[in-house]
Amino acid sequence: MSALTIVSLNTAQRDELFDAVRSIEGVELVHVAHRVSWEEISARRAGQSLPEAEPIADDVRAALARADVVFGFVIPRDILALAPRLRWIATPATGIDHLRGTGVLESGVTITTVGGLFGSLIAEHVFAVMLAFAKRLPHFAAQQRTRTWQMSRVAALESRTVGLVGVGAIGSAVAVRAKAFGMRTIGVGRSDPRGRSVAGVDRLVGRDGLGALLAESDWVVVAAADTPETRGMIGAAELAAMKPGAVLVNVARGSLVDEAALVNALRTGRIGGAALDVFASEPLPTESPLWDLPDVLVTPHIATNVPEYLARAIEQFATNVRRFLVGEPLLNQVDRRRGY
Repeated sequence: MSALTIVSLNTAQRDELFDAVRSIEGVELVHVAHRVSWEEISARRAGQSLPEAEPIADDVRAALARADVVFGFVIPRDILALAPRLRWIATPATGIDHLRGTGVLESGVTITTVGGLFGSLIAEHVFAVMLAFAKRLPHFAAQQRTRTWQMSRVAALESRTVGLVGVGAIGSAVAVRAKAFGMRTIGVGRSDPRGRSVAGVDRLVGRDGLGALLAESDWVVVAAADTPETRGMIGAAELAAMKPGAVLVNVARGSLVDEAALVNALRTGRIGGAALDVFASEPLPTESPLWDLPDVLVTPHIATNVPEYLARAIEQFATNVRRFLVGEPLLNQVDRRRGY
C-alpha cells in the first residue's frame, strides 16, 4: 500500500509536535510554508470578494500535488487544483469560515476541525470578561493609573441569568461553570428542545425562544456556529429585546452580530456593554467605533490563544489519522448540512 502523504502548512517550526503522526505506519509527513494575508482571511470569513491571490512557491506546488491530507489553518484558495489527490483537510481551527472561496466546502473532500476541543478555554474567557464587567476592573484599573481611591458599587454573578445563544461545546462549558457561580442558565439551540437536556442548562428553548431568552438574561453569550441561518441573528430587534443593562459577550464569530446595530445599542445605552473577541472584519479596523465606546471590551480573537493549543490540536489529528487509515469515523468531522 502506498504511503498516506500528509502536507502540513506553516508548522515546520513545531515539528516535534508531530512525532505521534510521523510514527504511524504508512504515513509520510511533509512540511511546507504558505502564508495567506489577513485581508484574504477576513474576506473569506465575510464571504466577500477576495484580493489578489498569494503566489504559490514551487515546493508547495510539488508537495500538494502528492497530498492525500492537508493539515493547516489557512489553505491556498485553489487547493483543489493544486492537490488532485486530496481526500481530507484537517484544520486546527474551531470553524470553517476561513475555507470559503476555496471550493472545498462545495466539494466531497472530508473536513475536520477542532471544534469542541477548546470549549473549556473559551468558557474561561467568557467568565474573565463577565467578572471584569461585574467587578468594574477596567474602571478601577483606570483609577489606579491616576492614583485615585474612590469606592463605587460592583455587581455579583450569583443569582443572575446567563443566556446562551448556542449550547454546543462552548455554550455547555459556560453553563457548567455558571452553575458554580450560582447563576441561572437559559440556552437556545437550533433544534426542538423537547426531551433534550444540556448539562448546566436550566431551561432549553428552540430558536423561537430567543426573544424570551434575551429579555430575561443579564448576560447574553453568543456561542453558536457560523452558518447561513445564524449570520446576523443578533440584530437591532434582538438588541432591543435584551434586558436593559445586560451585557453581550461574543465568542462565536463576528458575522452573528450586526455590528452597526450593536454600536447604536451601546451609544444609546440600550444595553449595558459588550465584550467582543470576534468581529465582522479582522483585524478590527482602526476606524471602528467599537475601539472607543465606553463599556466595550475588545480582545483580538484570543480566547483560545494558549501555548498548548497546537499541541492539543495535533494530538487530536494523530488520533484521526489512525482512524482515517482504518476507515473509522473521524473526530469533529464537519457536517455540511449543518455548516459545522
